[in-house]
Amino acid sequence: MDAVTMSLDLNRRYETQWQRLSSLVHDLEGEYVQTTLGPVWLTCAGPKSAPPLLLLHGLHTPAPFSIEFFRSLTQHYRVFCPDIPGQAGKTPGLAPMPSNQAYALWVECLLDELDISSCCAVGLSFGGAVLLDLAVRTPKRISAASLVVPAGFFRPIFRPLKKLLMPFVDFKLHPDQMHFDQLMKPLLGNNWPALEDYYFAVFQTGIPLTLIPPGPYDQSQLRQLSAPVQLITATEDLYFSSDKLRKCAQQVIPNLVHLSEVEDLHVPSPLNRDKIQNDVLSFLMKEMSM
Repeated sequence: MDAVTMSLDLNRRYETQWQRLSSLVHDLEGEYVQTTLGPVWLTCAGPKSAPPLLLLHGLHTPAPFSIEFFRSLTQHYRVFCPDIPGQAGKTPGLAPMPSNQAYALWVECLLDELDISSCCAVGLSFGGAVLLDLAVRTPKRISAASLVVPAGFFRPIFRPLKKLLMPFVDFKLHPDQMHFDQLMKPLLGNNWPALEDYYFAVFQTGIPLTLIPPGPYDQSQLRQLSAPVQLITATEDLYFSSDKLRKCAQQVIPNLVHLSEVEDLHVPSPLNRDKIQNDVLSFLMKEMSM
């Protein structure tokens, strides 16, 4: 969904978050990049001379929110965060198919256009699965990877269904703010009101939900990934049990060198967002200096 077809309310919330982000990071820029698969809205932040870093955002959590989440990275990297097609951002077009490395091909085309042969990367939630898709297709394009509460290792069904089914039914019957708050509570509590407001606008716009990420992947598919990988999980994650996620990652990632956990929801509190971004920054700077 692009800026032309976004609802006025959703576009307003996007621009409001952009303005907030502009006060938090330096050298914030946004533009459409023409790739062989079509235009991509790309948000960049951080020193233009700094090493590139690819940031892949979570479900309906486009660039202005994801860069705020990882804003400390912009002090040391030129962060490139594309709005993924099929999400509530400015990149037009339908979501890629979750199979046959369609997401990876999309990322590759963007990296080619940016003349980035290899870089470190961060994948948040849905974006973690997209990053794993790239690791399966062309692992040499990733020099180091941080996966934060990532999809792509298994597809959760009963865990979110148990917590979301009744609140979702209630919201469909009563699509107001109060019932939406109840629906979002297991996902983010009151951890990020601006993001919840954005999600509410997404629901009101009626954007089809892209619920199936690429994956899941097994050890044979990721055996060529030699880059060091970090995994960060959350104890109260609505989607991914922290223990199960760690176990799966340890089984399929060849070079999983750093594991950490926050005691929080899938969308964590500001305090834990700071902790996560600092953990990611420390990991990447350590690995890239070796």
